[in-house]
Amino acid sequence: MALIVVLWLVVLLSIMAAGHSRNVHTDTTLASRQVQSAKARALAEAGINHVILEMLAADSDRKLPVDGSLFSVRIGEDVITIAIRDATGFIDLNAAKPELLGAALEACGVDETARRDLVAAILDWRDRDDMTRLHGFEDDDYIAAGVAWSSRDGTFEAVDELKYLPGMSQALYDRLSPFVTVHSGRGGLNLEYAPPALIAALTSEEVPTADSENEDGRKSGPRNGTFHIYASASGTSGTVAAIEAVIEISRASQSPYSVLEWREPPRVEFPPREGGQG
Repeated sequence: MALIVVLWLVVLLSIMAAGHSRNVHTDTTLASRQVQSAKARALAEAGINHVILEMLAADSDRKLPVDGSLFSVRIGEDVITIAIRDATGFIDLNAAKPELLGAALEACGVDETARRDLVAAILDWRDRDDMTRLHGFEDDDYIAAGVAWSSRDGTFEAVDELKYLPGMSQALYDRLSPFVTVHSGRGGLNLEYAPPALIAALTSEEVPTADSENEDGRKSGPRNGTFHIYASASGTSGTVAAIEAVIEISRASQSPYSVLEWREPPRVEFPPREGGQG
């Protein structure tokens, strides 16, 4: 009996030791992944700060593309994938003319009736009055719809506010959001810096994406204005961090640059997959 008790105790202790070993291994793995995730995030931030400083440097002879072309920045032994797009290459929700908004929605596959209603809803959302446009949507309409919000009656503060509009599904938002901004302040669109998918949709002309290894066709623009900067970095354990920062650079301002928006992860997939909307 004593031998049996001892054997059972040995088995029990072995099971406890194995369980503890598994817990230690799991905790170590999780801690390692957290460290690598933090490293990847820090590298992505460093990449954004690096290109900001390069854009601010008056004596820099490197022409950074601002048309969304991919390029790399090396920090130590690590490589960060970067893309910069001038905000004028996007459609501004607060300034775009109704015809441009309608064209963007048409490019996203929205039929004429739904397109008309959504454009009117966007205009009613961003204007400062509570008068409902024909086919529009104002405060009373939101209340009648039983939702927990009403029209902003002011400028869009974020692209995400599109989700509050009637008729805006998640699928449509995913198609439209890569083409719009709230930071350019322009009623038109600068096709020189626009995403190829948007140019193709608006002009019916296929536009090849500039090769990240070849500077031919890449548009380097002014170092003064508003820019969407995207950065992605990977950790050794396969963890990936991606950041989108909207930066305003003004040499006439007391501050050399201002951060208008900071998103982790970016609103659109970055780096874009093959055939994506980048």
